[in-house]
Amino acid sequence: MPHLRLEVPVEWLSEDFRIATDFDARKLLGVLLQTVTDLRMENPATEKTPPEVPMINLGNLKHAIIPVHSAGVGGDASKGFLHVTLAVGNDTPGRTAEVRSRAAEVLGNVMDEFAAGLPGLGSATVHVQDIDRSRGYSTAAERRKKRGN
Repeated sequence: MPHLRLEVPVEWLSEDFRIATDFDARKLLGVLLQTVTDLRMENPATEKTPPEVPMINLGNLKHAIIPVHSAGVGGDASKGFLHVTLAVGNDTPGRTAEVRSRAAEVLGNVMDEFAAGLPGLGSATVHVQDIDRSRGYSTAAERRKKRGN
């Protein structure tokens, strides 16, 4: 199951910070979700109809804001960071490293635009990773199936 996580300094989640800076992490998560919804990739099917398909199955997407405590950038606790992780899986035909890299760039551009001018922002990064079941990833549904439940 794909998931989208936005890591934000816990201080930036307060109502006072939102009012002072006009930065709303919940709105940013919403914008990132819409961006993920719009991500397309080449159809890996042989007939190529339609030519592009959604990069992920949105119905399976889990998403959350992760508050980060005692964080800093480069040893400076006055600088905060935003970090997005989109774990999409590589078991879907066509979802190549190139597709994931393009998705990271698109999400990063959206985040950069949303957070432009945010005081104290020292870093904004995006990681679009694969979920490789052969490297130790499992889901509850897979474990239940294996147990025969």
